Amino acid sequence: MSFVKRYGFAIAVGVLVLLMATYLLSTRMGGEKLPVILEVPDFTLTDLNGEERAFSDSDGKVRLVYFFFATCPDVCPMTTRDMVDVQNALKERGVFGKKVEFHWISVDPYRDTQEVLERFADAYKADRSGWHFLRGEAAEIVEIARGFNLIVQNPNPDQIVHQNIIALVDQKGQLRKYIFGSDEDELLDPNAVVKEINKLL
Repeated sequence: MSFVKRYGFAIAVGVLVLLMATYLLSTRMGGEKLPVILEVPDFTLTDLNGEERAFSDSDGKVRLVYFFFATCPDVCPMTTRDMVDVQNALKERGVFGKKVEFHWISVDPYRDTQEVLERFADAYKADRSGWHFLRGEAAEIVEIARGFNLIVQNPNPDQIVHQNIIALVDQKGQLRKYIFGSDEDELLDPNAVVKEINKLL
């Protein structure tokens, strides 16, 4: 019997154990890195102050981007509610607004007026020093979402479609991870989101 046949299985198991140990050690020591998925194209939208805000204005900060609409009956309010816990955890560390920002982009330009978005933000106690609620034209929002490889459809108020996904973008404008928002089947884990942010800080 050859050496490979006699010891091949043991060698394979040993290599697998070594790889797992290396992965676990690197994760524990914070060595796990998020891959670069794509470069996010720059865009400019209008904020709650009625001022134009370019995405690149926040370069140098970690950003979480979510396409939503204020009258969404299910996932948008659930996801926003759970992200408030992320906001508060980041505020305790003193990094919210300074090193991390949230960009909530409305996909419903027909009903999400500045006043409607202000009420939505206030209802969830969103800290506007680091949480931006943005508006634009319907076709413009579809194109911006495409830059994140996300789908938005908004041909009219009765046909609003978006994905319940938060895009985690690094300081250089690189999309590093998709985070699924809360729904009826599974809630977003704020602690897990903070850990993903920490990998980029």
